Amino acid sequence: MQTIMVLSDTHDDRDAIRDVLRYLEDRKVDQIIHLGDYYDDANIPEQVGYPLIRVPGTWDMAYYPDPLIRNRRFIEIAGWRAFLTHTPLSHYNDLADDIRPESVIQNGGTDIFLFGHTHITEIRRRNGTVCINPGHLSNDENRGCPLTFALLEIDSEQLNVSIFQFPGPHSRIRKNCRKSDLK
Repeated sequence: MQTIMVLSDTHDDRDAIRDVLRYLEDRKVDQIIHLGDYYDDANIPEQVGYPLIRVPGTWDMAYYPDPLIRNRRFIEIAGWRAFLTHTPLSHYNDLADDIRPESVIQNGGTDIFLFGHTHITEIRRRNGTVCINPGHLSNDENRGCPLTFALLEIDSEQLNVSIFQFPGPHSRIRKNCRKSDLK
């Protein structure tokens, strides 16, 4: 079973990122996924050795308009196809050739849809896809929501998603699904 940490909307809150890294001192994660805002915030866990995949957020004005950096992308995790995006919908800052998130959900083009942007945690199934928003890790940009992140425990048949809330952290939401139940 692989363990993946999913972060989003850190908005340069280095203290919150360091709190997450302290949480990881007693746990093993195989990879960290950062869903943007801010792209450079992901350098912190990468510099201490965590394997990292990231996409920029819409406030990442040095990266989001750069055609050499993918704003959205597909990856594979333990045989599950995952889509990474900052926004759950198309955005006015999108580049002309960016993948439209709506079409990914509408066409059932992925098993897992990871997104941020709203700062609101979410785990739900939609059109055969598990949609996950880990929330945010920014005290200054909290929009009335607590600081949160997601942990995915995943193997070829099972996905366990937990949303953790700071301070603590303590488990806030937990959902499980089998890949065979999605289609």
